[in-house]
Amino acid sequence: MRQGRLVAAAALAVLLAAGTRPVAAQAGEPQVPWKDSFYPYFPSLANDFPLLMIHYEQRKANADYFARTAYAGLFSFDFGASTRGSRQALATFHAPLLWKQYRLNARAGAIRASRFGYFGIGNDTEYDGDLVKNSQPFVYRAKRTRYLGEVEVSRAVARRTFVALTGGVEHSVLSDLPRPSTFRTDFGSSDVEDTDVRGRATLVFDARDNEYNTHNGVFAQTSLTVGSGGDNYTRVTGDLRGYVSIREGTVVAARVAGSAMSRKAPLNARFEMPTWEGEISVLGGANSHRGVDFQRFAGRSVLFGNFEVRHDLLNLGDLGAFTLIGFLDAGRVFEAEDFELTTKDLAVGGGAGLAMRVMRFPIWVFNFGTGPDGFQFSAGTGWAF
Repeated sequence: MRQGRLVAAAALAVLLAAGTRPVAAQAGEPQVPWKDSFYPYFPSLANDFPLLMIHYEQRKANADYFARTAYAGLFSFDFGASTRGSRQALATFHAPLLWKQYRLNARAGAIRASRFGYFGIGNDTEYDGDLVKNSQPFVYRAKRTRYLGEVEVSRAVARRTFVALTGGVEHSVLSDLPRPSTFRTDFGSSDVEDTDVRGRATLVFDARDNEYNTHNGVFAQTSLTVGSGGDNYTRVTGDLRGYVSIREGTVVAARVAGSAMSRKAPLNARFEMPTWEGEISVLGGANSHRGVDFQRFAGRSVLFGNFEVRHDLLNLGDLGAFTLIGFLDAGRVFEAEDFELTTKDLAVGGGAGLAMRVMRFPIWVFNFGTGPDGFQFSAGTGWAF
């Protein structure tokens, strides 16, 4: 735990140092002030819903109102907790338009998920709802704590094309909850700890009309990660997305994404797929597969696809909107076998959701889905993709 706190403290110092630079970089540009805002919200963290979160931010609006991003720079701090023991404190600095040709994204914090999903490793893990009862309520749950810090710098190298370099460190602790569980069966009652120092190079092509509420365009990225976690590992990822506005207020969107890791990767790395200026929880949940539980499937490699239709029930322009979502998700993981593009043994699910946008940002989404294990509910901020 001491090592994890040192990791978080060092990462936060780097983040705060990065956040002091933008003001000086604005010389000669239109003087748009930084403005603060503060509000509560109620997301889910893994399988724990709701958390009471408090969001504070300092935001610099774009001098160009029609810019592709909702802001030029943003420093935010999110902190909160649930009644079940989950808690989160995360500081983020995102600067998509503060410097010409460059973007910066940095984050540091600590996250504890007290109802983290663990169903076993591999694509053939099974769920039996009859096993979940008062005497053993945590059969498919574990506890996960992350202390992390990461800085990513992107440079435009051609029209709509970026190269990004990322460096980060994460200390993770996975442990069992009281009473019998799948995690305890696989790993015993000892904690599974790992410290992962990693670097990533990413190539991005971004032809979306905007980044915060896309209606038309194509987005593609591929990356190579090298990490010290486990017994040293490498990871390759790919992500392709497309968006088409078929009529006023209706958007059709699709994504295919995948990731492949070497056999010595740490357990903790199986639960997220790194992306440009972010990460995706895999496989299962609001950002990867809404038809199954958060982290329902875990493996060295993952393949998934999403299709959705977004239709505005009420659109008030820049004041906000209520949007109905219909979605179909499919995916699988690979553990003993190597990654391959296939339609074999996919977990398929679908459902509907409701998204609420206030002004140009943020977007809250509530998903109601069904899949191999029955009904699933998830909540998050931002579109699934």
